Amino acid sequence: RMQKKLNDDNNVIMAAYPPLSEMNQSDENKCIDDQLYSSFELYGIDILEYSTNKRNNLEDDDESEDSGKDSVSLQDRINSRLFVVRETPFGDILWKCPIEQSDSVAEHLVESSHLNHRLNCHSFRFMLPSLEEGNRPPVRNPSWMKECMKGTLFSAFKVYATDRSVNSSGIVRMNFPEHVYVWFDHDDDRWAFYFGLKKLSVCDSLAWIVYKLLDDKDGEEYPGEHFFAFLSDALDEIQNQMGLLWSRCIGTRYFQNIQEVRKEAESTSGVEGFGDCFVDAVWLPLKLAKEATLRLFGSGWIRSPSLVESLIERLHEIALDVPESNSKDDAGTPSIELFSFIQTILKCYLAYANKRNILICAMIDTAVTGELTGFYPSASTSARTEEISIDKPKASFPEFCKILKTLWPAVALKEIATMYRIASDEEYPRSQWSRAPPRGVSFCGFAVAAERRCFFTRLRRDNSN
Repeated sequence: RMQKKLNDDNNVIMAAYPPLSEMNQSDENKCIDDQLYSSFELYGIDILEYSTNKRNNLEDDDESEDSGKDSVSLQDRINSRLFVVRETPFGDILWKCPIEQSDSVAEHLVESSHLNHRLNCHSFRFMLPSLEEGNRPPVRNPSWMKECMKGTLFSAFKVYATDRSVNSSGIVRMNFPEHVYVWFDHDDDRWAFYFGLKKLSVCDSLAWIVYKLLDDKDGEEYPGEHFFAFLSDALDEIQNQMGLLWSRCIGTRYFQNIQEVRKEAESTSGVEGFGDCFVDAVWLPLKLAKEATLRLFGSGWIRSPSLVESLIERLHEIALDVPESNSKDDAGTPSIELFSFIQTILKCYLAYANKRNILICAMIDTAVTGELTGFYPSASTSARTEEISIDKPKASFPEFCKILKTLWPAVALKEIATMYRIASDEEYPRSQWSRAPPRGVSFCGFAVAAERRCFFTRLRRDNSN
């Protein structure tokens, strides 16, 4: 129902516009003359149902006065405006907005809302059945968790490398939540893995990495497709630097699925450990870690001397002297635990990716308006929940071409057209076809297109060759 308030001294006129099918027409409605009815039809109003009330005198409840139905002229009624009003129970107006602006205001309120109903690891948890009320999630021992974390990570790494070797386009995506779901064969194990992973991710480097991958996000939010791709390239580089040490410590010595974990557990006759399938800790010499860092951040599209310098300084802080043998005379070689090193460079990459996110958002904004809006996503905000203005900047196709050419000079025109179509479909879905289409694409649409086309991964690898 829509209601209209018109104030005339102490008179308050209320107008309501329910559907004709639900309206009980009173004698008062039937007396409305044809001229008044025709006038309100111009405003999309079927019937004007009005009444006039006089505020009661607080000192004498018995005194009341009717102001009359003709206190507002026909012309004043026609020239009146509809408002969306928020008021207190006592009639005090807190907020008032013309109804013609209500759509824009509603859209802005939704976009600026900081309410986020997305669960952690939403894609993975969405496939699991709900736990019954009162049931606690299953708990597994630390050895089980350790082997499952390593198994899911390195088996996904192997699958991704295989898919990449047979796909010449470079558009390869590892859907880690689906991979983990298939890796297990029972929901109890899946729930146990999720809750154990969530708890360990606060203090364990390997758990942090796997948890970030399991919390797979799409579009402009991080991590995404490019996050696993960068992790894969980092593992490749570390493997090249370690050489035989990688084969001896990791190689193919990990579980391919949960069935192999159960077989290993049965062979140990219920012992909590799972044998010597893995060395407890894999140590990467500091020298090799620095070489890998220079290769990942000092060349290609990610070329930042200051970033490399700060990262190497951080590696020196977390390095430990690890003896290469059991000899007491061996002072040890400065080394870093493998997964601590990977966690460190991934955190650095996420910070870099966020800055890249801000840069591209600014490019789209200035391409349209010629000036900055003054608000861009920070490390703690994402583009879907940021406080965007009601009229978001939209880049037309020529402007979109210039932006992508600036980011990747070698990008093909067909690739630009494909990404623009994906971005347009994202911002103008079928549910919005009743409205006029937008005049371009915003950063949100671009980010989704970049994710689906593996844009940043292909760009980084193309500039690294």
